[in-house]
Amino acid sequence: MIPRHAASDLAHRLGEYAEAVCRHYLSNGRRQGKYWTVGDVRNAPGRSMFVRLQPSPKGPPGKWT
Repeated sequence: MIPRHAASDLAHRLGEYAEAVCRHYLSNGRRQGKYWTVGDVRNAPGRSMFVRLQPSPKGPPGKWT
């Protein structure tokens, strides 16, 4: 089990590289402003899933909806 502070640090570090992670794992998506859009977590083309690439009042980078 990962200690809470380590998990938080990992999430923060992944957020710093959100676009690179998206380009690698969600290669059928594309950047649209401050978000990476893709069809779903299985990398289908489309615009159903959004991954935040920059921090905002709504949340940290790397958060997806």
